[in-house]
Amino acid sequence: MSIAEKLTFIEILKGKIDQLKPRKDWDDAFFRKVKIDFTYTSNKLEGNTLTYGQTIKLLRDFVAPRNVASGEVLDMINHQRILDAVFINYKSQSISEENIKGLHRELMKDTAQWADYGLYSPGEYKSFENMTVRSTGKIHMYLPPDQVTEAMEQLIREVNEFLKNTDINNIDKHPLTIATYFHQQFLNKIHPFSDGNGRIGRMFVNLILLKHGYPPIFIKEINKDEYLRRFELSDNDMNPMLNYMADRLTESLEEKLAFMKGQG
Repeated sequence: MSIAEKLTFIEILKGKIDQLKPRKDWDDAFFRKVKIDFTYTSNKLEGNTLTYGQTIKLLRDFVAPRNVASGEVLDMINHQRILDAVFINYKSQSISEENIKGLHRELMKDTAQWADYGLYSPGEYKSFENMTVRSTGKIHMYLPPDQVTEAMEQLIREVNEFLKNTDINNIDKHPLTIATYFHQQFLNKIHPFSDGNGRIGRMFVNLILLKHGYPPIFIKEINKDEYLRRFELSDNDMNPMLNYMADRLTESLEEKLAFMKGQG
């Protein structure tokens, strides 16, 4: 299926959800599930070892698992806490430098979350260069620290301008394309923070989607290898990641539709 066909199917699913006319944005049970699922999947991508069952017990029943590093527990707790600000108040949440730094500060506020205390800098852009090693063994360098502020200002300006002129019938102007562009620039090029980039980046991807009536997307553990591969394929062309994101959004729409029908 082409990207155009996937986006068309996404709008069909969204239309079916809209026809059900929910009384409010979030059914309480669905909201609890979304927060736990997003917190679990996003942290799992970053190497958190808590199981899904342990995550539920921690976030719903406030029972911390034994023999788990405190940093991993704090990652889960802090992530879910800021989801309340993002998901409940998404209409008033902005795509801004202040908001990005503020949410990063809350997400990464505890020193135990940082593997290297020397990098501890919640809410502040990186002071040292960062990189990742591709599956091929190639080293992928992110933007140098002295270029981050200007690049982030430009990205935020571009994305907000794009969001003023969305068009679901135009691939380039579709909200998912704009969200994927943010994801591409934030995570694959700039990587502005010393740690916590993936979780913050995916949070703002979902904020863009929420503002346009779509449910949040989740990168599940079974999708992790393919997700990382799409980063490599998308170095010079965003389409491989956009294709992947379209599949994940379709999954989320189908799950939300099934949930809402089950509540009818």
